[in-house]
Amino acid sequence: MKFANKILSFLLLTSLSLYTSHAQVKSAYPQDYFMFPIKPGQRNYLSANMGELRPNHFHSGIDIKTDGQIGLSVYAAADGYISRLRVSTYGYGNTLYITHPNGLVTVYAHLDKFNAAINAYALEQLYGMQQTDIDIVIPPNTLIVKKGEIIAKSGNTGGSGGPHLHFEIRDEKENVLNPALFGFSEIVDNIKPSFSKVAIRTMDIDARVNGDLGRAEFTAQQVATGKFSLGSAPITANGLLGIEIKVFDKMNETHNVYGVNCIELKVDGKEVFYHNLETYPFHDSRYINVHIDYETYILKRQYFEKCYVADGNNLSFYLMNPLSGKISIRDTLTHKVEIKIYDSRGNNSVLNFNIKGQQQQLAKIVRTATPSPDFKVYENTLKIIGPAAYTGPANLYCKGKVKVFPPAYFINTAPVYLVDLRRTLPDSSVAGSYKYVYDFVEMVPPGKRTVKVDNLSLRFSDTTLFDTLYLRVKKHLIINGVETFEINNPTEPVFGPIGVIFCPEMAQNKNDRCYFYNINNSSSGKYEGGEWDADSLVHNLKYLGKFTVQKDSVPPVITYKSNTTKRINFSIFDRGSGIDSIRATLNGAWVMMHYEHKSGLIWSEFLHATDVLKGEFILEVTDNAGNTSLYKKVL
Repeated sequence: MKFANKILSFLLLTSLSLYTSHAQVKSAYPQDYFMFPIKPGQRNYLSANMGELRPNHFHSGIDIKTDGQIGLSVYAAADGYISRLRVSTYGYGNTLYITHPNGLVTVYAHLDKFNAAINAYALEQLYGMQQTDIDIVIPPNTLIVKKGEIIAKSGNTGGSGGPHLHFEIRDEKENVLNPALFGFSEIVDNIKPSFSKVAIRTMDIDARVNGDLGRAEFTAQQVATGKFSLGSAPITANGLLGIEIKVFDKMNETHNVYGVNCIELKVDGKEVFYHNLETYPFHDSRYINVHIDYETYILKRQYFEKCYVADGNNLSFYLMNPLSGKISIRDTLTHKVEIKIYDSRGNNSVLNFNIKGQQQQLAKIVRTATPSPDFKVYENTLKIIGPAAYTGPANLYCKGKVKVFPPAYFINTAPVYLVDLRRTLPDSSVAGSYKYVYDFVEMVPPGKRTVKVDNLSLRFSDTTLFDTLYLRVKKHLIINGVETFEINNPTEPVFGPIGVIFCPEMAQNKNDRCYFYNINNSSSGKYEGGEWDADSLVHNLKYLGKFTVQKDSVPPVITYKSNTTKRINFSIFDRGSGIDSIRATLNGAWVMMHYEHKSGLIWSEFLHATDVLKGEFILEVTDNAGNTSLYKKVL
C-alpha cells in the first residue's frame, strides 16, 4: 500500500476519538523523509502556516521566509521526478511539482527561476505552444531530481505579496497534508495560540442571545498562559445556537500571525464539535466561505470560524453532535462551555465561559442606544426594526395580500418584528413611518433552476448554492447611460457560479467592447467578463452583489524600458478590463515574454543561448475587451 493511503487510514481511525496527541499524529508521517527546501538544517521561519484562512480558500501549505529577498536556493525535498510545471503571472506563479517514490507530491511555488535543465525544458514547451503561461503534466522520469538538488531560486511570482517559498505536500488524490507534521526541525514553535473574540448566533426564529435574535460578539480575556474567559458579564440564551471564534497563533522569534489547526467545543463536559485541518482535498478549499462567518469577513475583514457545520458545508474534517455542532438550550440551567484550540505543533489554549438558559423570552431589551429602523435576514428569519416609540404592528404585503405581525419584543422603545421567510416572502412592509421594499423574487433551494426578472435571467446549477437563497433582485437602474442590477448582497456566499443573461436596454451598451463589471467596492468596477449572444451578455458570476455593463475601448499602454542583445524590457498597463494576452515576434518568429503583473513589467527570454535581438521586433498587447496596442522597433 502507498504511504499516502496509510496516512488517510490512520486519520480515519484516530479521528473517532477526537483530538489525538501531537506525538500520535506525527507518528503517521515520516519524520526524516523530506528535507526542508530552504536553508536545510538551519533555523528558519514561516510567514504563513497550513490551513490559514484566506479569501475563498484555506492556505494549503506553509510559506517559508527567504530573508526578504529573491534568489535563495530551493532544494528538492526528496528523490523523485518533476511531474508538473507551471509558468504563470497569477496564482502560484512559477511552480514545480515533484512526485516521490512513496506516492506523495511536494509543491514549490512563487519561484523566480528554475535550474538550467528544468528551465530549458520549460522554454521548449513555451516555444512549442507559443504561450506565455503554461500548466503542464510531465511524463515520469523526464526530469529526475535527487534529494538536496537545487531545483530553482526562490521568488515573488504570481499572486505572492512578498518574497517567500510556498511549500506543499499532497497525496495522490490531491489531499493536502500539513508539512509541519513531517518533523522539520528548522521551525521552532512552543507558543500557545490565543483567543480574540467569541460570537454566538441564533439559528432559528425562537432563539435568543441576551434577549435578542441575531449575532452577539464577546471579547476574550486572557486569565493565565493558555487560559481565557469572556469576563464576568452574564450571557443568557435559549433555543438553537451556533458558536463562532476568532483566534490566532504566534511562533517563536517572529511577528507574524498564524492560524490554528484544531478546534474542540464541549458543552457541560460533552464534545459537540471538532475539526482538524491536518488534511483536506485541495479542490474543496472554496468551502471556506461557509466554514467562516462570511458576512463578518466581507464587512470587517475578520475571520470567525464556525464551531458548527453550516448547511452546504461538505468539508470532511469535522466531527459533531447530531445537531451538526449547534447547541440547544431549552432550560434555565447554567451551561459550561469549553473551547480548546491547537496549533500544528500541539500547543493548545482553552477558553471557558457560561451560558445561562432563559426559557421566558424578554418583552424588552435595554441597550445604551436605540437602533434605527432597519432589516436583516438571519438564516430563515427576516428581522425588522421599526421606528422608536412605535408600538403597533407591522403590515407585510405579499402579492397583494396583507399580513399583520405584532412586535416580538422591543429594544428600548424600538419594536422588533420577526418573519419566517419560509412561510412569508414579503414584497414590502410598513411599520409606523418605516417603509421598505424588499425586492424578494422567490425562495431558491440548492439545485438546478432558472429565474427570469425582466431583462435579467439567472441560472442556478446543482453546485451554485450552499443553502437556500432568498433571492432579491433590484431591477436595473439607468444612470447617465450606465445600467446596473443587484443580486442579493455581496455578504452572502455562493459555492459555484451563477449563470447570468442580461439584455441591456441602452443601445450603447450592446457593443462587443462592453462587459460585466463588479461594482460592489467601487464605481469604476472590477472586470468580470462575458460573451455576447445576439443582444444579450452571458457570463458566470462567482459572487452576489451589484454589477454593471461598461464599455472599454481604450487599448493598453506599452512603454519601452531598455534592451541588450539578449533581452528587451517593457512596462505595460491597462486601466479598463486588464491585460489578456502578450505576443512578441522577432523577424516573424515568436518570442517568449515573461510578465510580472504586480509591477507591470515584461521581458524577453530566448529559447537558445546563441539567439540575439537583431531585426524587426513587434510587441502586441491585448486587453480583455479586445483592444490591442502595437510596438515596433528595429534592433
